[in-house]
Amino acid sequence: MRTHRNGTHRDGTQGPGTDGTRAGTAAPAAPFLALQRSAGNAAVSRLVGHARSEEVVQRTPESSRPSSRASQKSEESQRSENSQASAHSMTPADRRQIKFTQDKAELLRRVGRIKALTEMDGFMSGIEGFLDNIEADMKAGQPTGVDGGAIGRIITGFQDPRVQGHRVQYSWYAQQQGKEGFQESLDRVAAASAEHGQLWAKMNSAIPTEDASVGRGVVLEASVQGRIFDGLLFGLPTWSASDALAALWKRLSATYVQALTGTVTAHALDGTVGNSVLSTLEWPELRKRIADGAVDGLVFVVYHSHDDPSGGPAILEPVESFHVRTQKEFEELPQAPTDQAWRDKQSVIDQQQRGALADIHSREEEIAALDVFVSDLFRSHGRDLRFRDTSTPPNTRAGSARESPRSGSPGA
Repeated sequence: MRTHRNGTHRDGTQGPGTDGTRAGTAAPAAPFLALQRSAGNAAVSRLVGHARSEEVVQRTPESSRPSSRASQKSEESQRSENSQASAHSMTPADRRQIKFTQDKAELLRRVGRIKALTEMDGFMSGIEGFLDNIEADMKAGQPTGVDGGAIGRIITGFQDPRVQGHRVQYSWYAQQQGKEGFQESLDRVAAASAEHGQLWAKMNSAIPTEDASVGRGVVLEASVQGRIFDGLLFGLPTWSASDALAALWKRLSATYVQALTGTVTAHALDGTVGNSVLSTLEWPELRKRIADGAVDGLVFVVYHSHDDPSGGPAILEPVESFHVRTQKEFEELPQAPTDQAWRDKQSVIDQQQRGALADIHSREEEIAALDVFVSDLFRSHGRDLRFRDTSTPPNTRAGSARESPRSGSPGA
């Protein structure tokens, strides 16, 4: 049996010569040792006396002092080494499977917050079929086909009149769904949001999401149907690495644009990119909406980036705006560079904007939690709820702590 450096076996017993007994002394019998651990030395002594045995089992005294920081560090180091060894022993297939499991759990968590979706058997069976499809792609390392029926059931659930997931924001729906008169509010908010659609290209969705939140509009990635799937790759390197995942996002984008009315705004880094979703899928759908008279036109906003003097993420600044209604006008828009240097810059900006989007979602979660807390508070106490006045002392220099010395002064 393997021993640790202090001579203690993994089962808690001690190796030879480590318990202070003489070499050659017989080890305590297993029943004695078990009794010693559970009942202490007194019980063992009684048992030994009753059996007229000469063997005495001594219990190693336990110190009442907490373990030293050195031993704690040693234990932490051992755990870290074990974790690293485990990570090194994992194969790429193991890592993909772990990521699939994590993203699957997150997807089901997001779906679970939209009560109407969880009550639709067709939608939930679509989710199950889609996940099976993606897992097959992930394990094969290549596309294995597309379960179009599963994707169709997902889209049908999102467009159900009880959800309207392509026209309202996920955070709003999750927060309001349990309130009285919700269905009437849903119809009204969906119609208003669809009048202020937000698209983006090559800069992620943080800025259009904030604009949509302020203007009560909607952006795909913040809508019910977009938010549920946004950022989840299920162990795949990119969303286009699976024909099924790519097909799902194309349907999400198309159904989102097909429901827009009024004026649509597009946010783009440095201009159009020929192979972007905006150019290849969203604009063609939007052009049909313009021709039908449902959409007034597209406001195309061009952003340039520059470094943050304080060293933070790049600052995106709108520099030009164009009103587009025809294919010719779209083709005349400024075009973003296509060289490697620009692609590298765009990749960094995309990751930075993902971080900003995570902050936006975090704030939404905090606001939702506060709303639930306040609602429960008023529900529990009702008219008996009272707030007491408080006063805050003025924050003046005279009433505050002495100013800290400058770094260059003695004692700083």
